[in-house]
Amino acid sequence: RLPTPPMGQAKPQAELTLNLLRGSRFNPKLSAWAQLNGTYDFNRTPIAPPSTRVLIHKKPATRDSWAPYAVNGWYLDPAPLLHRVDMG
Repeated sequence: RLPTPPMGQAKPQAELTLNLLRGSRFNPKLSAWAQLNGTYDFNRTPIAPPSTRVLIHKKPATRDSWAPYAVNGWYLDPAPLLHRVDMG
């Protein structure tokens, strides 16, 4: 089991989660995140609880033909600059 990350490493995800849950002061129908950054696209950058077990897909060029398509890994935090990729 992967230990829980130190608070300094978990801070960006905690801040993102809180801003998605908290309402905007200017427009109560929007989240604080949507007010500042636009709508959050969960399909593009999914989020999960830190230290969650995940399967990491291996590209065909980096594995043998009959090798497993994925390897075990850990989710640490979202990677918003990469499309549908979580660095973990």
